[in-house]
Amino acid sequence: MHVTATGGDLGEADISPPKVTGVVRDPQGKVEEIVVHKGLLFKKDLTVPADRIQAVEQADEKHADGNVLIEANTEEVEALSATGAEQLEDKQQSGPIDEVESAIPTAEGLRGKEEEVQALRRHRSSAKENHAATATNIPSHKPSPGGFRYVVGLLGPGFLGGMAGNDSSAVGSYTIDGAQNGFGHLWLLLLATPLYYTVLFTCAKIGHITQKGLADLLREHYGRPVAGLAALLLIISNIALIAADLAAVGSGFGLLTGLAWFWFVIPIVAVLWYFTVYRNFGTLKNIFLVLSLAFGAYIITAIWAKPDWSAVLFNTVVPHIDLTFASVSSAVALLGATISPYNIFWQVQGEKEEVRLGTPKEQMRLLKLDMGVGVIGGNLVAYAIILSTATTLFGHHKSITTAADAAQALAPLLGPLAKYLFAFGLIGAGLVAIPVLLAGASYAVAGTLGWPMGLSKKPWQNEGFYLILTVALVVSLILALLRIDPLRLIFWSNVLAGVLSPLLIITLILVGTNRAIMGKQRLSVLTIIGLVLTFLVMAAAAALLFYGLAMGQSS
Repeated sequence: MHVTATGGDLGEADISPPKVTGVVRDPQGKVEEIVVHKGLLFKKDLTVPADRIQAVEQADEKHADGNVLIEANTEEVEALSATGAEQLEDKQQSGPIDEVESAIPTAEGLRGKEEEVQALRRHRSSAKENHAATATNIPSHKPSPGGFRYVVGLLGPGFLGGMAGNDSSAVGSYTIDGAQNGFGHLWLLLLATPLYYTVLFTCAKIGHITQKGLADLLREHYGRPVAGLAALLLIISNIALIAADLAAVGSGFGLLTGLAWFWFVIPIVAVLWYFTVYRNFGTLKNIFLVLSLAFGAYIITAIWAKPDWSAVLFNTVVPHIDLTFASVSSAVALLGATISPYNIFWQVQGEKEEVRLGTPKEQMRLLKLDMGVGVIGGNLVAYAIILSTATTLFGHHKSITTAADAAQALAPLLGPLAKYLFAFGLIGAGLVAIPVLLAGASYAVAGTLGWPMGLSKKPWQNEGFYLILTVALVVSLILALLRIDPLRLIFWSNVLAGVLSPLLIITLILVGTNRAIMGKQRLSVLTIIGLVLTFLVMAAAAALLFYGLAMGQSS
């Protein structure tokens, strides 16, 4: 029989709902407790005392196996561990023993319990609706402007998304771009900044207004085929990026130890999987974020290297279009590293889960500021990376074939320490990005299929979500172990992202202009123009790339 709880989440809506697998009786034959099992791969066994059984439903056409309703609250369920067998505590008897006996999974007492079950379910449904109706009614109380808590409160998913976009694969692509094209694509990065802001703002507004993920919205309003196509695009891009980040993190450890990068890939995957699935990733994430701040040294290096500032300014504001295959592919990789598919899905989900203080107008103002700080901060680092590598590598006719070559861009500032700081940056940025990429793919697929999802839940609660995450990581590991040159893998994974992102921008336009979804909060004409321009720029770059491939050109 299936099992549901009066409170908390036992994974009833998951692909593997909890079921009664055993009944324990005392010597007199009376039921003392039932054993509930949940999960296929991520398993959980829970022993439930008989006095917690509230009702039992008969098997019928709707519930072929029947259903047992147990008494539990949210706190109790959330306190359960991620693995192992546990037991709910007995509750105080509130009546004679025959009340407990009537609740066991037998024919006796079933009909008398059916009305109670329906009443409890109606109560739970009403409570959920009331919660949803008041979810956006956030109190206007907030810390005083200028205070530390106020400043920290502004650093929401927009800031994290903008900065996390500079993962190790993106840094590798920016490094290759600067080494191959010099200052030639600085104008493109400047152009990409308002386009990137438009995309992130659209994603954030959709998540904020609808309180749903992008895959959920596409499934509900445009059907599973459209949602499935969008999810497929994201999965392809994310798996390539995860493989690239695994290679980048391995290369970082290789710089520190002198060993071949591929020896580190399997241990990295094992550790990341364990902490993402079974532990709170927050503490490690903070450590990795600190390590990834090593890339901030590029900003100082960009000044320290003494570039030709007149040439820098000219190439920043004046477009320089080079139609060679190397330049075009680098441009697509730059756009893909900046406006990536995973950022589109992740930003909608991140804003959905963000709690912003103040009135609706204040919340939207904070949302815009959050997006702006994230985009400008992230692209400033990207600009500095291209500027540094263009000055130190392109200017001295040095090519990049290994991570050690890429680290030389920091040499003017750090000398022999450059490779170590670059290694820490690769490791930190990659380890932060991989769980985000994995979760993004899982959100997309689970949302398309209508499965429950979220990293806040334990693996046995959202088994389908974590199974998707696990499969994506295994496929990425296999791709990384093909031992493709790490820098080529990094570069072409972002080229792929640049090709796929324009297709997802179309879905943002569809959702953002749909009155049934956004109501009176539909996208403005200016935002729509920005999205169309973003699509045209990225689609044109991708078209030039495919033309070069069709003509037999190579990088």
